[in-house]
Amino acid sequence: MSEGKCPCATLKRLEGASVPAYISAYLDPTGRETPAEPDRYRCRVCGCVWERRTPENEQEGERPSLIRQK
Repeated sequence: MSEGKCPCATLKRLEGASVPAYISAYLDPTGRETPAEPDRYRCRVCGCVWERRTPENEQEGERPSLIRQK
């Protein structure tokens, strides 16, 4: 990967427009077996696992978020 080192070690959470940008730059989907499971991604550089959370009602000011898992 030409970007070099990923910023996963310094980030714990992303929100809003940075979510799809970070996913496309560093993450690959791990797949979902059922619709009830969260969207999970794995970093192509370090292997860190992330979970994408989409708000139920985005019209009330809630934004999608991306949270690094332990």
